[in-house]
Amino acid sequence: MEFVRSLMGYDHLWAVRYPEKEVDELTQLFRNWSNFNYLLDFFLSNLEDLKNFFHIYRISDAIQDTFDDANILEKLILDFPYTENLDGLFHPLSLSDTRVTELTREKARNWKRERHASWLRIYAIRVEMNVFIVTGGAIKLTPTMQERPHTEKELEKLNQCRDFLRSNGIFDQDSFLDFIDEQSNGKQGNPISGRAPE
Repeated sequence: MEFVRSLMGYDHLWAVRYPEKEVDELTQLFRNWSNFNYLLDFFLSNLEDLKNFFHIYRISDAIQDTFDDANILEKLILDFPYTENLDGLFHPLSLSDTRVTELTREKARNWKRERHASWLRIYAIRVEMNVFIVTGGAIKLTPTMQERPHTEKELEKLNQCRDFLRSNGIFDQDSFLDFIDEQSNGKQGNPISGRAPE
């Protein structure tokens, strides 16, 4: 499992990049959520959930809502000054996660969305205050993640990342950055990639 900085020069927002993937999970999310064909296929496949849980009957409306919401969410998570206050954007995934003190599973969305609740989710492991590792995300149209394969897969990715961190002795930002340094040195000093701040 590889971790990349989401913002070059800042150590508080990271994303998982799987070996078979060209880009990290956060980058892929925003590519998908701004891709008309991806969203068309998704909403065609999940039209009943869209109707039953959100009472939206036109796919074109769902696609436009996703474009708008993704744009806002990307600003909230990547633009300054918001990105320095990620603890206000991420919330525990479930009640059981509120009782955990290390490596909690968290979710982010546009909490102030109008008309209907946001269905976009970014999932991450909270390493410590304002330090997060994004494991993936989804368009969540059902009350629980276990109800659909695409959200259940995101739950599995969260759990796998947390298990990986624990098995490598990572429990806070210092231990995580030590691991990143070791990972970089093992790759002959290649820098960990990331987006330059705007």
